[in-house]
Amino acid sequence: MPLRQKLAPYRSDLALLSVVLIWGVNFAVLKATLEVMHPHVVNIFRFFVSVLVLGWLFGHHTQWNKDKLLAPIRNHPFAVISLGLLGYLLYQVFFIVGVANTTAGSAALLMAAAPLWTAMFAHVFGYERLHTAGWLGLSLTLLGTAVIVFGGTDEVAFGSDVFWGNMLMACAAILWGAYTAFSKPVSRRVHPLGIVFWGVVAAFPFLVGIGVPYAANFSWIDAALWVWLAIIFSGGLSTGIAFAIWNTAVKNVGPSQTAVYGNLVPVVALISGLLLLGEPIWLHQLLGGALIISGLFLTRWARRVRGEVPTPMDT
Repeated sequence: MPLRQKLAPYRSDLALLSVVLIWGVNFAVLKATLEVMHPHVVNIFRFFVSVLVLGWLFGHHTQWNKDKLLAPIRNHPFAVISLGLLGYLLYQVFFIVGVANTTAGSAALLMAAAPLWTAMFAHVFGYERLHTAGWLGLSLTLLGTAVIVFGGTDEVAFGSDVFWGNMLMACAAILWGAYTAFSKPVSRRVHPLGIVFWGVVAAFPFLVGIGVPYAANFSWIDAALWVWLAIIFSGGLSTGIAFAIWNTAVKNVGPSQTAVYGNLVPVVALISGLLLLGEPIWLHQLLGGALIISGLFLTRWARRVRGEVPTPMDT
């Protein structure tokens, strides 16, 4: 049997693992960029790159057929625009300002709750029905992330100095959980690439309007080349290709199963911190990573046992 056929049942998993890799590295890249550029200005440039990348991907998928390109916004304008404002405006504003105003440990812990919010929204609105093993798997991933963060208690700060940032990150986790869950029914009617592309297009003017007042305070001359390369990486991959893969996975494997992969991001962040920044990896971090991966496999096993594993990604 050819290798491609052998890997076919795992295409969704491999695609989501690539998202984990991109987002894990992107955390460090974005954090460094925020040291020299205002968060709202960063959003302008990285989402400009995202619009270009996603536009090319969706255009290529539709073979540049005008009717197919415009179909999502013509046939389902409310659903697509609403998702765009939720996932690419509200979430992104809360997330990037939250990251800029709190510690990395607090941000990771609070965002780790996003899969549970996804499961709750999906369960309440009837998009998915989680069983005991599924909830246990999600709980293990959250516990593993907590072990990673709380293991270094000096890095977790919920004091008054970072209270604002922590509140924003908590809201960001809820918003991303809601976006992932609500994408499921829309993806049955609209291709995931169309949802992402037109969602970003709908949100972009608002992101520009929010960021322009801060752009005048940025020293354009002092911006190093790495800053622009970091923005291209973040916009092209993290909020571009990765978002497209994420939405496609929501359609094919469901919101809760997709969301659980988000808790692997801290593991990648630990490894990238070691390789790129020389930060050590401690025993409690390895234990947390093991719990996260265990939760991931438990959730997938539960879906296989119940015959709920869908077909591979079709893009």
